[in-house]
Amino acid sequence: MEFMVDKDEKKVIVEALVAPLASILRSVGIALAEAQHALDENSIATQKAIDLAVKSGELEYYIEAPWYHFPEVNLELKMALSMRAEAEVDRKGRVRGYRPILISAPINAAYKNTYDYDVRGSSQITAKIVSIPPASKIKGE
Repeated sequence: MEFMVDKDEKKVIVEALVAPLASILRSVGIALAEAQHALDENSIATQKAIDLAVKSGELEYYIEAPWYHFPEVNLELKMALSMRAEAEVDRKGRVRGYRPILISAPINAAYKNTYDYDVRGSSQITAKIVSIPPASKIKGE
């Protein structure tokens, strides 16, 4: 499926995809947390409905709502990476140095064709997000 977009919309899409790597990974993490939250909210709502049905006599026996979670998420991103420098300026407006920023763009057919990018030069980033149990309370709290 192909969407028709004008030149300005295409520029906005490209600018949203080409971002510092940390920003892209943060966005993936936030999206995963939001998805987990939605799963949890659904299980809570289901359990409340079950509890009401038992209390009203609609259900004869008690059951528990299922809970779902992502025990592990593996990400594999094929990216075009480049570096740029951002000036570090003091209070007087003088440049004191440059901070390197790693910029990434996902490799897809549109990017490859738009920038005549040789995919053999792409980087592959692999990340794993693993579910862990919550931290126990610290004594004295």
